[in-house]
Amino acid sequence: MGHADRIRGRLVRLAIGAALVAGLGTFGAGTATASPPAHEPPAGPSPATVAWRDLGTLGGSWSTPTDVNDAGQVVGTSATADGRSRAFRWQRGVLTDLGALGENSAATAVNERGEVVGSSDGRPVRWRNGSPIDLAAVPGPAQALDVNDRGEVIGVRYTETSGMYGQGFLWRDGRSVDLPGLGGDSYPVTINNRGEAVGFVTTATTSEAALWRNGRLIRLGPPDALASMAHDINDRGQVLGSMRLDGDPNWHNFLWHDGVRTDLGAITTVGINSRGEFAGNPDGPLGTRPVRWHRGTSTELAPLGGDFAQASAINSAGSVAGQSSTADQQTHGVVWTRNRVIDLGPLQHGASIGGVQFINDRGLVVGVLNPTGEGYRAVVWDTAHR
Repeated sequence: MGHADRIRGRLVRLAIGAALVAGLGTFGAGTATASPPAHEPPAGPSPATVAWRDLGTLGGSWSTPTDVNDAGQVVGTSATADGRSRAFRWQRGVLTDLGALGENSAATAVNERGEVVGSSDGRPVRWRNGSPIDLAAVPGPAQALDVNDRGEVIGVRYTETSGMYGQGFLWRDGRSVDLPGLGGDSYPVTINNRGEAVGFVTTATTSEAALWRNGRLIRLGPPDALASMAHDINDRGQVLGSMRLDGDPNWHNFLWHDGVRTDLGAITTVGINSRGEFAGNPDGPLGTRPVRWHRGTSTELAPLGGDFAQASAINSAGSVAGQSSTADQQTHGVVWTRNRVIDLGPLQHGASIGGVQFINDRGLVVGVLNPTGEGYRAVVWDTAHR
């Protein structure tokens, strides 16, 4: 799976007033523990459902994933027994505490080389050779948000003059440069393997979708938009974003490529892969189905017998992961491939409903469940042989 295909599967959770924080980095050794065994789905009307595996915690009651690569390395953050929050890496059944500069840390993403980045005690870090390394070239309080397969890191730092989002930066080979804006904040969300980053910049009155290429800011939003922002970019330079137009109460998503912006209508996209395929959820009443687009053609993704479905992530093969209601009104995880639908089983345990977040190119699906009611846990479903 190309780096840009892992939409913060890393899920896009951008809206005006809130920004997606995606990350990256290099993992270290740290403390390792075996994760719990896989849990077979409960007996019921869906015998073909896929077993889920609890990744465990670092001693506390919860863990949450933030990214997965094609080697099956899952990264995220977990509570510890003494109440701290620590970055973790999970691989082949082993959960590893990645350590911290002081007390706390959080991992935000992993690239295909296994480099993990995030933050620790107010500083941007990456993990290498068993311990977190401070990105010392970045001044002041800051956090790393994403990393590409070349090891280029984007993030945001906070200054006395920055607003709520901060000043975006690009870190490369031990050097850091600020990403230009429009007089306000600049916030990069993700970076592709060509070193192109997307996100948004702010002015005194609004936000505007932004692409940073070779140190230069390219404005992507229409001049008459009330607000806009960019969510994702693939290695071909195709950008997904959203915009709010005057006179329309709905947010519209758009596709931008080589200066041409296409309005996709009232829909929320969840990511674009290296083939230019993207998936999303049309705004509308209950029963509106998620869709997958490719070259102007959209395909509806049917629910598992119920009246609700939602896409969460897409991989480079075009498989879409998400959740769906069933005929008996349970909420299940689901993967829509090109020729079949894979039922991941119930996401609800008691009053708690979990969620599907990511899928890599080998069919490893990552999400969260709350199986005991005591805290959400990072889990995986392996659909490779289904």
